[in-house]
Amino acid sequence: MTPTPENERPIKLFVIAGENSGDVHGSNLFKALFRKDPTIRAYGLGGPLLDEVGVKLKANIVEDLAIIGFVGVVTNFPEIRRLFYNTVHFLDKFRPDALVLVDYPGFNIRIAEKAKNLGIPVIWYISPQIWAWHRSRLYKLARIVDRMIVIFPFEVGLYREEGVDVVHVGHPLFDVIKVDLTREQVCAEFGLDASRPLIGLIPGSRRKEVRQFLPIMLEGVKRYHEIDPQAQFVIVQATTISDDTIESAIARAELDFKPLVVNRLRYSVRNSCDFSWVKSGTSTLEAAILGTPMLIVYRVNSLTWLIGKQVFTIGHIGLPNIVAGDRIVPELLQDEFTPRNLAEKTHHYLSNPDEYARMVSDLQDVKEKLGGDGASDRAADAVLELVRERRGNEVQETGSDWEEDFDKLGRTEK
Repeated sequence: MTPTPENERPIKLFVIAGENSGDVHGSNLFKALFRKDPTIRAYGLGGPLLDEVGVKLKANIVEDLAIIGFVGVVTNFPEIRRLFYNTVHFLDKFRPDALVLVDYPGFNIRIAEKAKNLGIPVIWYISPQIWAWHRSRLYKLARIVDRMIVIFPFEVGLYREEGVDVVHVGHPLFDVIKVDLTREQVCAEFGLDASRPLIGLIPGSRRKEVRQFLPIMLEGVKRYHEIDPQAQFVIVQATTISDDTIESAIARAELDFKPLVVNRLRYSVRNSCDFSWVKSGTSTLEAAILGTPMLIVYRVNSLTWLIGKQVFTIGHIGLPNIVAGDRIVPELLQDEFTPRNLAEKTHHYLSNPDEYARMVSDLQDVKEKLGGDGASDRAADAVLELVRERRGNEVQETGSDWEEDFDKLGRTEK
């Protein structure tokens, strides 16, 4: 697509991405948008990666407002409310050509309703998981979303049945995952022994989750080391997690040895693991694309779990299992997420070549269903197509100067 002509005002977009994964995929989307049209002016709420590619952010909600479950919403409600009304005020005053929402349904659905009432086109990239949670949201999304850009092929039919303009682009993880080193090179780089088993710990990108899950994983390390003293362990540290968070958990575990901690070459390291313990979420799809056998783990407080069970509509929470339509990867949830289960189930797979190979094969099938490279580029085309179509049908007004007035967002409350 060609850039905006010089005689037209630049396209103005407002983006909201409230998770680490949303920041990753949103930043790749806007990188593609800026490449296709360098005159685009983009603003929003997101994280460091969106800021890095050139989106002007008022709030880093990825790092400062990472919310987990119902209790997390209640705890952070005053800040969420303030941010919500300030954002609506900004949209009302400065009227972007489109509101681009990246996942994050709890906050974004309410914002989308307000934007729709204001006559601002709503584009949603990476559909809320209505096929797993809150299917009733489908009918609301059908009313408020002008274009839904989906990443799973089975999502297309759900939206088309409700008359939603839906575009399937494939999964953007293929644009993110880059393996630069072989296993031998990884082992040489980090002082590991390529002949010994390597188990990866992927505790997540939210501080609260890492503080809760990593100690359980480290106790699992202790138990598995008793089963196989030759095993090596590596903790993959997300960009949102501080060194202190990781180091304090290791110190409290009182291990006889210190697991390796890596915060670079993450995908090469994960690709080199024989097995991984992975927090439920995007990281499990990353493992599937890398072809690394795993255990999917998760635990929340009892109230959140009880509420979740009432609205969860399918039998799995692990994304590879959902894509496969079958339990191809074990899920250790709530009370099943224990050090003993981590150790024993890992040993089961690593000591049974046929079952190990079966999981590798099943993960390859999942990878093929997810598509290939280029999702971010295709998503950018879908955004620009709708925006230019709407602009062509409307009288364009210059409006307020965003650069001059953007800082007022955050100082105006209702």
